[in-house]
Amino acid sequence: MSAEAPINILIVDDEPRNLTVLELVLNDPGYRLVRAASADEALLALVAEEFALLILDVRMPGMTGFELAQMIKDRKKTAHIPIIFLTAFYNEDQHVLEGYGSGAVDYLHKPINPAILRSKVAVFAQLHRMHRENAEANRALVAEIAERARAEDRLRETVQELEAFSYSIAHDMRAPLRSMQGFSEILESEHAAQLNSEGREFLRRISSAAQRMDALILDILNYSKAGNGDLELRSVDVGRMIREIASTYPTLQPERADILVPPDLPPVLANEAALTQIVSNLLGNAVKFVAPGVRPSVRVRAEAINGAHVRLWFEDNGIGIPERFQPRLFKIFSRLQRREDYEGTGIGLAIVRKAAERMNGTVGVESAEGVGSRFWVQLPRAT
Repeated sequence: MSAEAPINILIVDDEPRNLTVLELVLNDPGYRLVRAASADEALLALVAEEFALLILDVRMPGMTGFELAQMIKDRKKTAHIPIIFLTAFYNEDQHVLEGYGSGAVDYLHKPINPAILRSKVAVFAQLHRMHRENAEANRALVAEIAERARAEDRLRETVQELEAFSYSIAHDMRAPLRSMQGFSEILESEHAAQLNSEGREFLRRISSAAQRMDALILDILNYSKAGNGDLELRSVDVGRMIREIASTYPTLQPERADILVPPDLPPVLANEAALTQIVSNLLGNAVKFVAPGVRPSVRVRAEAINGAHVRLWFEDNGIGIPERFQPRLFKIFSRLQRREDYEGTGIGLAIVRKAAERMNGTVGVESAEGVGSRFWVQLPRAT
C-alpha cells in the first residue's frame, strides 16, 4: 500500500447515531472510516482488511467492547492495532483498569470532545504512516539488495569467463613466441656470418622482443593464477621457503647478492605456492633495483602483530621509491623505471598484492628515493 493512501480506521458502536457523530468529527481525506454496528461486524471487517486504529464502544449487546478487544489482541494478525475505548459509563476503578487490561491505548468518555479525539487519532495515524513508509523503504531496500546480488553474480561469472579466456589466449600465444625466439637463436648461431652488422642488430632486436613478450605473458598468467581457484591454507615454514628460493634463483646466489634470513622466522598460515610467488617477486625486485656498482643486500625479518598475525619485512639497499609513486606501486602494469634501465613487466607487485589478499593478508611499503625500500607482507600466524 502506498504511503499516501488513506488510513483505515474502524469505528464500532451499536448506536448508528454515535457512528455518524464519529464520522463527522473525523471527516478527513486522509482517513477512510469503516463502520461496524456490532462485535461480529467488527471481526468480519478485521478479517477482510487491515486497520491503523480501532475506536470501540465499551457497552454493546452480545459482546462487550472489552471482550472484543481481548479477542483482537489474542489474534496475531490484529494484536498490533491500537484501540481507543469510548464509554458513557465511566468508573475509575472498574472501567479504566479493565479497558487497559484488555489492550486499550487510550480511554475517552462520552460525550466526546471532538478536538481531543481528532488530536489523538492524528497521532496514531501519523505513527501508522511512518510505519508504512518504513515498511515500503525496507521492501525497496530488500529488492535493491537482491538485484545487486544478482548483478554481482552476473558480473562474477563474466569476470571468470574473461579471465579464463585471457588465460587461454595468453597461454596459446607463448608457443609462437618461443618459436620466434628459438629460430632467431638458430639463425644467430648458424648463419650470423652471412649477415652484416645491421642484419645482426635486427636479429638481436627480434630475439629481445620475443623474450620480453614471453616474460610479459608469463607474468599475466601468474597474475591470473593468483586470482583464481581455491587456496588451501596451512602452516608454512617461511624461513625454509626463503632459503630454498634464494638457493635456486641465479640472481640471489651468494656471489651476486647478500640475502640475510634469520633462523627463527615464525610460521604463517598461507598457501605455499602463492607465498612462493610473493617471496620470489619481492626478493627479485630487491636485488634488481639497485644503483650501478652496488652489491644487492636484502634483510628479511618478522614482526608479531597483535599476537594473531606476522608481518614479514624485506629490506633492501636499492634505489628507493619516491613517495609520490607509492600509491600506484601495487597496480598491474605499473612501472616506475625505464625499461632500458631495469627489466620487468610491471606485474610482479600486483601479483604480490593479489596473492596476499587471497590468503587474508595485506601488503605495504616504506621507502624514499635513494635510501632503499622496506616491503612487508602481513599474514595470519600459524598456531
